[in-house]
Parts: sequence; structure tokens; C-alpha cells
Amino acid sequence: MPLATFLRTWLASIVGCLPLFALLLIPELMRSRAGSGQLLMIGMFALLALLVAAFIAAPVMSAIAAPVADRWTARSALRATRAVWRVRTAQAWLTLVVALLIYAAGQAVGYWVGAVVPSVSDNPAFGTDESEARWLIDYPAYALQAVAIYAVTTLAIAWYGWRIRTLALALTGAGARSASP
Repeated sequence: MPLATFLRTWLASIVGCLPLFALLLIPELMRSRAGSGQLLMIGMFALLALLVAAFIAAPVMSAIAAPVADRWTARSALRATRAVWRVRTAQAWLTLVVALLIYAAGQAVGYWVGAVVPSVSDNPAFGTDESEARWLIDYPAYALQAVAIYAVTTLAIAWYGWRIRTLALALTGAGARSASP
């Protein structure tokens, strides 16, 4: 059942990407108004590294969530993914592009949530007391925005892992059919 497989893959992505969620929940690393420029740069590099790692690990998370004996396991997922990229390059690129579009949609959803429930406001005490922070972070609103972004980001990662799984199984299924007499 493809929907059940996808949902299991998404659940595995939600669990497997918890370091990304932890990063998203730290406003000083994710918002220029919450911390310094240096912290923001550290946060952006960490975000990029975690996203790249998540997309690389997506097939493995898919294999853990929905294995197929001797064809799609945690041990064979990366090898099968390389085969998909080698044999079905155009479909693999299309899969990655669609996943990145889903990720971009997640950023738009996060922006929308931030517009509906603002997480940053001016600090009225800043003008009279220079030791006060310039901006106030409403952490519950910030966390809501992070949850929305995380949900769609893991959806993108899960979609990539699920689609690569589908392509890999079709590839190994075709190879198995051509090898049999």
C-alpha cells in the first residue's frame, strides 16, 4: 500500500531529523533579530549541513520504515540509490527537484505562519534602556513557526526517500525479471 509506505517513511523522517528540529527551535541561530550575525551564520551553515545529511540519509530512513527483503534494506539503500542516480538520472533529478520545491513550500508556509502569528516584535524598552534587546521573541509563536517548517521539510525529505525507493524497486524488479528465464 503506497500511502502507508509513504506515511511510515514520513514518520521515520520526523524521528530521524530531530537534530534539524532542535536547530529550528533555537531562535538565536535561525533569526537575525534574535542573535548576532555570527550566530546566524553558524545556524545557516548548520541548517545546510543538516539538510544535506537528511537528503542523503532519506533512502536509509525509507528502508528502515518500509524495507523490502533483499531489495531495499538499510544496508542496501545507499547502494540502490547510487544505482538509481546512475541508471535513471533524469528521474532522480526530477525527484530531487520536486523534493526541493516541497521544501521551498515549507519555507512559504513558515513565512505565512510567521505573518499570521508574529514571533518578533519591537522592544519598547530598547529606546530608553540601551542594555535591553532591540527585539522581543515570542517563543511559543516562534516554536509554532518552527513546527510548521519542520513538518513540511520532513515531508520533502520523506518524499525524496519514498520516490527513490520506488525507483530503486522498479530498477531491481526489472533486473530480476530480465535475469529470470
